[in-house]
Amino acid sequence: MKRFVINPTPGLYYGKDIILELPDFIAEKGFGKIALITGKSSFFRSESWKVLTDTLKRKGIQYIHFTASGENDPGAIDRIVASLSGEGIDAVTAVGGGTVIDAGKAVSAMLCMEGSITDYLEGVGTKAPTGAKLPFIAVPTTSGTGSEATKNAVISKIGPGGFKKSLRHNNYIPEAAFLDPALITGCPQDITAASGLDAITQLIEAYVSTGSNKYTDALAIEGLRFAGKSFPWTIEEGSDIEARGSMALAAYLSGVALANAGLGVIHGAASTLGAMHQIPHGVVCGTLLGAATERIIEKVSSGEEGWNNSTLKRYATSGIALNGKDAGSIEDNCQSLVSRLNKWIKRYGIKRLGEYGFTKEELKRAAGSVSPKNTPVELDTKEIELILLSRL
Repeated sequence: MKRFVINPTPGLYYGKDIILELPDFIAEKGFGKIALITGKSSFFRSESWKVLTDTLKRKGIQYIHFTASGENDPGAIDRIVASLSGEGIDAVTAVGGGTVIDAGKAVSAMLCMEGSITDYLEGVGTKAPTGAKLPFIAVPTTSGTGSEATKNAVISKIGPGGFKKSLRHNNYIPEAAFLDPALITGCPQDITAASGLDAITQLIEAYVSTGSNKYTDALAIEGLRFAGKSFPWTIEEGSDIEARGSMALAAYLSGVALANAGLGVIHGAASTLGAMHQIPHGVVCGTLLGAATERIIEKVSSGEEGWNNSTLKRYATSGIALNGKDAGSIEDNCQSLVSRLNKWIKRYGIKRLGEYGFTKEELKRAAGSVSPKNTPVELDTKEIELILLSRL
């Protein structure tokens, strides 16, 4: 029997217009003054922003507003923290995509620690996070990273000598996550597609991960079922509330699953490539998903066990969940999974790495720095290189 420990999960508030209950939640918790972090445009300019802030004011809750966009640079986080120091902030709320939620998560932690956030980043800093933080509430406006359910905030410095690393502690899991599909209906098609494939990547990588367990297995497979039915509709019929809601749940489940099972080589590559050029995290995952899955399946199936390998059974089960039907055999279901992923990548225009400035030489060098994380089969540098180059 495999032993496992599951981290706490956020209080989950789900449903159309559930954000209207956020001020009541904040008031009930006794938070009189909050830091409110959003993206720079969509939510900030929406009617929901006006309703939210008017309600906060009516309830006597003060807020200090900041925006975040692109990748979270350490300096940007440090500046927000410096601005809030001494303001008597009771809690932090972030409304936006993965970058915004990670910014809020980082700010809530750094308001309780000294120095720069760089000092506490994995593989970069020399200090361990204390776990102290202000209460943090996450409200995603995309369905992708699952950051509303995870214990880490991704911080990036892009360019030569750059990095993409995490501020991580079990205590950094948000107190609450508000999943409101009405906030996501206006998400552009390209962001919807890349974000959705990021969530699907997380669900598959968590399910086949060497760190998977019965709990994360159940979440990952259910998340893939949600995604299989809803992902295309969120792009082709973006105003479909039911589809948006199902995909929001898929992304949330991917966050819980990855936080407790770990991820694989695709996310290892995303960390490396994301530090080299300005490229959205979801695009890296989305563009590599089909190629990496196919390469792993090919390698495992060529082994002694052939198609009767336990890892291949997991990929086959992923294919059944995502496709909503059984193709009849482990081999057929694995091939059906790869076919579906590649079809979506092509249909929804997921860009190649070269469109973000990557060169063949850069990708060859990058392959040696990519961590396989919890990938269920060993991949050498040459194999990782082939995966990257296939999407140049």
